[in-house]
Amino acid sequence: MLMSKAAYAKHRGVSRQTVYDWIAKGDVVMSGSKIDVEATDRQQQNVEEATSEKTTVDPWPHRTLEMTWSNFWEAVKASDGKSPAPKTDEEIQKRVADAADELGVEVRFLDDGGICLEDCDADYYFEKYDLRQNAELAVMALRRELLYTSTLFPDEVSDWSPAGLEALSTWAKA
Repeated sequence: MLMSKAAYAKHRGVSRQTVYDWIAKGDVVMSGSKIDVEATDRQQQNVEEATSEKTTVDPWPHRTLEMTWSNFWEAVKASDGKSPAPKTDEEIQKRVADAADELGVEVRFLDDGGICLEDCDADYYFEKYDLRQNAELAVMALRRELLYTSTLFPDEVSDWSPAGLEALSTWAKA
């Protein structure tokens, strides 16, 4: 069915200017000077389906471990001392970033080896020592947050990543 712009505006319950805006953006299908209603509806349905498919994409595909908060804390403790200490600054930064990502905390690496952890409540700065020592302190702070949350929600199931598990575990002694 073909409609004039004015009839389509009335059909959709919008102003004619809105219809002209949709035409300019390519949101409606034109057939000459008329709007092809069926083709426009099909186009809109395809856009809505594509949008809904995008929203169902897993935001953390790397989180392949499903367990409760308390089980994850136990797994972290069981992994303590089994992972080799990082050797380079890049490896140290990766470990801190993985640990922070696991708990949804933002991390920034500052000049002179400083580290800032940012969550929704506050910013936590570790700047007193070199990068390695600041990283150890930052990971310990993240471990305390994990322990605290695991006591509040011990049976709540969540998805975890192997990299986060390793990053939250203490490093093997050299």
